[in-house]
Amino acid sequence: MRYPNALARFLLSISISFQISLVILSALVSSFLLIYTPWVGHNPIIYVVPVMLSAWLFRRTGLYLCLLFLFLIFWLFHSMVIGSLLLSNNDIIATVVSVFILLTLGLLVSAQREASDYADDVQEQLQTYSVEQQKLNEIKDQFLQNVNHELRTPLTAIYGYLELLLEHDDQLNNEIRTTFLQHAMQSCDELQLLVNNVLDTMGIEKQRQTLYIEQIVVRDVLFEVLERFDPQSVRRHDIYVDIPDYVVVLANAQYLRQILRNLLSNAFKYAPAGTPITISAALYGMVVHPLHASPEICVRVKDAGPGIPPNEMSLLFGQFVRLRRDTSGSVRGSGLGLFLSKQFVEAMDGRIWVESEGIEGKGSTFCFTLPCVVHPKVEAQTPLSDFEQFRSPLPIN
Repeated sequence: MRYPNALARFLLSISISFQISLVILSALVSSFLLIYTPWVGHNPIIYVVPVMLSAWLFRRTGLYLCLLFLFLIFWLFHSMVIGSLLLSNNDIIATVVSVFILLTLGLLVSAQREASDYADDVQEQLQTYSVEQQKLNEIKDQFLQNVNHELRTPLTAIYGYLELLLEHDDQLNNEIRTTFLQHAMQSCDELQLLVNNVLDTMGIEKQRQTLYIEQIVVRDVLFEVLERFDPQSVRRHDIYVDIPDYVVVLANAQYLRQILRNLLSNAFKYAPAGTPITISAALYGMVVHPLHASPEICVRVKDAGPGIPPNEMSLLFGQFVRLRRDTSGSVRGSGLGLFLSKQFVEAMDGRIWVESEGIEGKGSTFCFTLPCVVHPKVEAQTPLSDFEQFRSPLPIN
């Protein structure tokens, strides 16, 4: 603590038993002086030291108790000297004046202690705010660095393809021209996803109040999301889909698309080429969860990537959070995808978590639940045959 006097700091640093002993000792010394020093006129003002100690160490409560105790001692001593329990008028006036002086001094000392404690608390809060502000600045700088890198990559790709079309348009056939435009559009989609993530981070709370929930076929939404990915990213992996056409959830279509896109985007980034990525959906636990009134569907996205270290799992869904290995690695990211996915899932009365042993090759499974519809009024529009364009060596379930 920060007090102007070193002795005052020391008195507050000792144990409560030593503090009480110190007050009692000072009271005994003052009582001894009261009894054996007649030249002070047996005045209770002699108790100024224990009163100030009590006020400093125990604030007003200690002050009042000390005054009451010392007054009783003084009264008993005066009664023994005078031989009567009643005080004379002069003694009463002198005692009242002395008690008033002692009380005033005690209140001033107690107020000084409270003011010092308040100043100390303010100083500690300022230090805490300073540390938090420093952390926020570091997060902001890291976020700007990540976003800057994330923005440049798709913008560079878009600019490159458009430049090729502008300079060599007459030398390109329709197939190559179409391919360049498709790649440019896919980079635009990647850029749009990043911008949407940043904007959604700022407006998520406001959107929750007007969230439109409807019956959605999970397989149809998954098909839409996979179609928007770069075909090269999709073809690098063996994709397995195990989502029956009757799986219908109560959700917001935009939120569900963005959740699946974020989870699949991470799987494409971190899972090595040629490894499987499985997207499945089923009734969660086959029973109604005790914390939820309606049954739930659990959607799982499983990859065979490096996995998540167990000591970093609790931080994974934080804002602007990236794993230690990724901050110095080549994999790009803004640290917003999983944070927003968690916000979106919880806004739709669901939960999201990750399952991983943190072992290279065993990968991770990102799971999220959403309320399901027992008797849906919508049907799947996407036949399983449409998934064949995403290539899988085995039939998609």
